[in-house]
Amino acid sequence: MHPGPMTPLPLTDLRILFGLRWRQFRSGAVFWLRLLGYDAQASSWMQRVYVLYLLGIGSIWFFAMWAWGHDLALSIGQSLAPQILAQLLERVPQAVLLLQTWAMMASLRSTPLKLSFPDMAWIVGSPLARSVPVLPGFIRQVLTRCILFGAIWALLTVLLRAPLAPATPLDSLRVVLVVALLVVLTWSLAWLLGILRLVYPQVSGWRWLWLTPLVLLPLAQLAPDQTLWPGRLLVLSVYDLAPPGALVLIALVAAGLVASFVILGARINMIQAADESAVYARLAALGLLAWRMPDLQLRIRLQQARSGQKPRLRIPSVYGKRAMVVRSAIAGLRHPSLMLVNALWGAGMTWAAGLILVNELPVPLWIGWLLIAGIAPPIGLLYTFRRDVQEPFLRQFLPLDGFQIFLADVLLPLAFLLLGALLAWFRFLQDLPPELFFEYLITGVMTIPLLGLLLALCGAAAMTATRELQTRLLGTGASFGLAILASVLLGTPLAGLVVVCISIALLGGVLMQHA
Repeated sequence: MHPGPMTPLPLTDLRILFGLRWRQFRSGAVFWLRLLGYDAQASSWMQRVYVLYLLGIGSIWFFAMWAWGHDLALSIGQSLAPQILAQLLERVPQAVLLLQTWAMMASLRSTPLKLSFPDMAWIVGSPLARSVPVLPGFIRQVLTRCILFGAIWALLTVLLRAPLAPATPLDSLRVVLVVALLVVLTWSLAWLLGILRLVYPQVSGWRWLWLTPLVLLPLAQLAPDQTLWPGRLLVLSVYDLAPPGALVLIALVAAGLVASFVILGARINMIQAADESAVYARLAALGLLAWRMPDLQLRIRLQQARSGQKPRLRIPSVYGKRAMVVRSAIAGLRHPSLMLVNALWGAGMTWAAGLILVNELPVPLWIGWLLIAGIAPPIGLLYTFRRDVQEPFLRQFLPLDGFQIFLADVLLPLAFLLLGALLAWFRFLQDLPPELFFEYLITGVMTIPLLGLLLALCGAAAMTATRELQTRLLGTGASFGLAILASVLLGTPLAGLVVVCISIALLGGVLMQHA
């Protein structure tokens, strides 16, 4: 690495790097534009008219989806009971603290400065100051999160203000600005912690350093005013009660944090940054394929996590079907993060279903719940089964059909999923009246295990088809949707359970024949 100029952020080098980023963006956008039928290299007037057509169609679609989301948030907010609204407002600061904790843990575990393979080659082969890649990387990460969280909170503002008075566009804009300030503050602190790892090698040697932000979670119970203030400030801004002085102070602190890690960026170890960017570089090299094959992303991430580690938990001397069950359990226990994701996914989806069910919220929310279950199932639920399906040569020597292999592979991940779901359901019922507690408790204990098995079967059956995503969406929507419809029309959850059992039998037969 060549020594850079004495200034912490040379503008000439920064302009050169922004030019490189623009060329990389254009080369990546060419594929997307050609996918839509536009040739960026053609200069005919028809292609220019076609660009206007694409912009018009995209604008119409965007405003139509935004209007639909606004109306849906307004109708949900107007149907919320006062106690449910109070619970949501109480959970917002806790959710913000969880997000901030995750951001700091991610930066302490792996550098936030991500370099692709062209970045690595260009930075090493040019006299570029080491601080230059820091600021563009931070800006890119903050912009994406500001757009995501800003859109979410613009709709949440409509939802949370609906019980009192409809929100105006200025209300949503005010909250979006506060969200942007909190995003800059959170990720500037996370980047500062990540940059410190690259400046001081002895800090990187602390193996469990990335777990230290978890101290904030129990601290929130002991000192809530000192830890939950960002989320509380966000809630106050929804109702136009946030003190302007606090916002100015946040902006000044965030600017100071950004200046700090930019100055420290002149001393970072680029060798370590390139080494910790290996996964990002491999995924960036895949391009569109990384988005079309999420299982490939997961395989690359797990392969990188296992590299340099000794295998844990040896397989005991068991035979037959027990060997399959033990092998799958050990494969899951070697990746505890996947099991934790299963439990958290089950808890979150169960809590959302409980809110929709108890408060009798609009039907579009059930549709959204089904779409999430179909598009984004827990990544660790079918991890071992997917590997078995992708190895047909070895599977042909097993005296087991596809359904038996599925049961052996999914036993432990499904147990974590159901554990999280049942705990969340029990905690959710604590806020209900006693006469409804036992009724919903029995219904949940009967329904949740069957629904978890049905979800796993929908994903497993989709792996046997050519178009996995479309098959999983259709299977999840049909099986879960018919169960919900039967329960509503017949007025009893037993009707839905019958539909679930029939769906399980049908999907099990599909696995026996095709898996």
